[in-house]
Amino acid sequence: MDEARKWALFGLLAGLSLVLIIYTVQPRVPQSFTTDEKDLKWYTEHDEAIKEASRTGKNVFMVFSASWCPACQKLESETLQNTEVQRRLAEDFIAVKIDVDTSPALSSRYRIYGVPTVIILDPSGNEIGRREGYMSPDELISYLG
Repeated sequence: MDEARKWALFGLLAGLSLVLIIYTVQPRVPQSFTTDEKDLKWYTEHDEAIKEASRTGKNVFMVFSASWCPACQKLESETLQNTEVQRRLAEDFIAVKIDVDTSPALSSRYRIYGVPTVIILDPSGNEIGRREGYMSPDELISYLG
């Protein structure tokens, strides 16, 4: 094997090793929720979120979205990652994200016809507010009251 092929093979193996290392050292997130630095827990199980809301007396903030939805991706990356939005949600709400593709029965139960859809529930699970479509951080903070 000539010198150029050896270096090409070395580069390929080094790149694959780096990808493998990055994949294996990513933190594993519990299935029921994710936590960021501000202690905002994102539940993925509706019933767990309702149970926690009942226990704490907080309202539930539910986001119905889909991975293929550009407006959902924008809501996730720009609005839900906003520091002030996260602070308000952590203080005043039990937050839950629902993927409409993996939870079709729940999406049907809440009459989700478009995504993203934000629904606010009282601690007993009764709907008290609903907004469809993208909201900027300021719009969402205003909506939260």
